[in-house]
Amino acid sequence: MKFSLLLFLVFPLILFGQNDIQKIIDQEYEKGHFNGSILFFQGKQTQKINKGFSNIQFDVEINDRTRFPIASITKLFTSLAILQLQEKGLVDFKDTLGKFIPELPENCKIISIQDLLTHHSGLENEPIKAVVNKYSLDSYIKEFAKKPSNDTVKFNYNNVDYVLLSQVIENITKKKFSKSIEDLIIIPLKLENTGFVNENEITKHLAYGYHNYSFGEGEKNDPLFNDRRYISNYYGAGGMYSTTEDLYKLLLSIKNNVLISENSKNNFLLKPQTNEYVDWLSGKPTFGFYYDDKLNVYRRSGSIDGFNSEIMLNENFDKILIILCNTDTADLQNLANRIYFVK
Repeated sequence: MKFSLLLFLVFPLILFGQNDIQKIIDQEYEKGHFNGSILFFQGKQTQKINKGFSNIQFDVEINDRTRFPIASITKLFTSLAILQLQEKGLVDFKDTLGKFIPELPENCKIISIQDLLTHHSGLENEPIKAVVNKYSLDSYIKEFAKKPSNDTVKFNYNNVDYVLLSQVIENITKKKFSKSIEDLIIIPLKLENTGFVNENEITKHLAYGYHNYSFGEGEKNDPLFNDRRYISNYYGAGGMYSTTEDLYKLLLSIKNNVLISENSKNNFLLKPQTNEYVDWLSGKPTFGFYYDDKLNVYRRSGSIDGFNSEIMLNENFDKILIILCNTDTADLQNLANRIYFVK
């Protein structure tokens, strides 16, 4: 009798929270501010919501198999690979780039692995031509790895940092970067819906991207434009696709120390490596996340044209939110906060 009463008291609360999240998504979709997939895990309850279309032209609805380019959430995979190689003694965070990529300009050779992981390299941001024309990894680095001579090193979020880390991983493992990530992360975790965008191949269930740069400020009938960037050019900075389910598996593997040790998780992946709070990222940089000490959550976001993504989780990995979109019509950080802290 007591057990039945407990169920009666608990489940309405769980359902109420789930219904609140569904209501938020429905409202945002009706306003034209959301198109994508959500997975929210708390305690032992998991809620998944798919809303909208993976291909708007042909009315292809988003479902659990829809694969989204995840933009800068790719950087989490790259960071995890570096942490794995560091544990094996193949790289040290204090190592400089000259050790791995000797053909770099002299003022770039002194940049450390840690500088790249935390965006303190002082490198210039890549221009738009870096993603509207196709570049190999080598040619991208030759063209865009540049550091101004008068630079004062400070936090500067840019994709070149993680493209260089891609080359470091490639040179250490003696394999293509994508193959290294497959061997280190994707295959061991059986992430069957995760991989690298290749514009020369047909990837089943891959979402199309649509943008208008409205980020929650637009109207439902505002026009959207087809994405045109070479996502593959982003390599370890933003070249991957995945699903909410696969990303959830990835996060659980981190929780359970499957990919990296407890020490690496606590001292590098979860611990801020600088004391700078970056306002637009709402956190202090770790080697993979941004720690929001105001709300006591970790964040990892991504944005490439219409493909926008957001991860929020707590230190114990028992409250996790993953949002993947193929339009940029949502203010994802605000939406994530609303869902994560729903009462």
